Amino acid sequence: MDSKRKTILFTNVGADLYGADYLLLCLVRSLDRERFRSIVLVPYDGPLVPELQAAGATVWVKKFPVLRRRIFNPIGLIWFSFQMLTSLVYLVALSFRERVDVFHTNTASIWAPGIVATLLRKKHIWQVMELVETPRIVGWAMSKMTGIFSTQVFCISDAVRLHFLRDNAGRAAKFETLYHGVNLEEYDRSRCDRAAMRRRLGIRAEARVVMYAGRFSSWKGQDVFAEALRVILERDGVNADGTHFIMLGSCFPGQEQFERDLDARLKKLPNPSLVHRAGFQRNLPEWMAASDIFVLPSKRPEPNATVLIGAMAMGLACVGTNIGGTVETIVDGTTGSLIPPDSPEALAQALTLLLADPGKIENMGRAGRTRALAVFSIDRYCEAVCSEYE
Repeated sequence: MDSKRKTILFTNVGADLYGADYLLLCLVRSLDRERFRSIVLVPYDGPLVPELQAAGATVWVKKFPVLRRRIFNPIGLIWFSFQMLTSLVYLVALSFRERVDVFHTNTASIWAPGIVATLLRKKHIWQVMELVETPRIVGWAMSKMTGIFSTQVFCISDAVRLHFLRDNAGRAAKFETLYHGVNLEEYDRSRCDRAAMRRRLGIRAEARVVMYAGRFSSWKGQDVFAEALRVILERDGVNADGTHFIMLGSCFPGQEQFERDLDARLKKLPNPSLVHRAGFQRNLPEWMAASDIFVLPSKRPEPNATVLIGAMAMGLACVGTNIGGTVETIVDGTTGSLIPPDSPEALAQALTLLLADPGKIENMGRAGRTRALAVFSIDRYCEAVCSEYE
């Protein structure tokens, strides 16, 4: 074991390549291997694993008890407590065996690393990306545990920081807003072949394209987007040469029926061939390069969606709901439009206005790219976290 290097033990709630996973991957890639050694625990095998290994991390698959709404019943709490005890024993042994210097937990829904770090008097960095308002007990539990069992808490937006501070009186010094971002070389329209992706999808060069990408869930608002498409197609008569719609992503575990219902709804739209539906895509910048407008129709507050920052970096005009961290990302009227949540009519109206004004789409896209460069820097994020390690 190289005593000059600090060993960082990361714990992540997933092994996919959505927002939180992407942020962790960027951080691990940024670490100087002569100064840091990375060990990452993930709950299952997935596309994140080989990417982390290529970045020099040791990756182990290990299930941890995760705070979910469904555990708040007698049987669920007993099972959660049992899993917690076994995880604590595992982490204590791992910490001694691997000589862990710093614990880094990439979600507020996993508690065992924070408890072990506190017991062993190790530094524990908690990256929080959740904004759980209901049920109140879940949000309260996350906030309390994060405040008690952490050395430093990085929040991806002011909305998240204020949400966690509500239940952490006297601990404000631990909580810091640290905006994340995307790799701005990767998310660069000039590096992508817009025409090639459009040819692949059968979309003409002069058409406008509206895009959504992300996890499918009942609170993410994909059903709002689908209903807005129905309004637009029935009321405004968009034709195949004028506007197309892209919807990318897969569902959260337990939300499979929502995804099936949504796909059935999309097939019933007027002219469903205008909607290009696909699952998770690793080449997200290429899909964005083929698009003009990005939609984030969340019904509940987003902490600060990485995919929205990526869309701005790619020069897309953005439409999002006026709640949570989204209001810190989109500048209403400048980089995009903010609308009320759970309102298909408001979304349809915002899209109709933008689609009728190509110049406005282009101006908002340029402003969004400028804002992404100035405010949402993955390099600044990684530098700040690395400084805290040391």
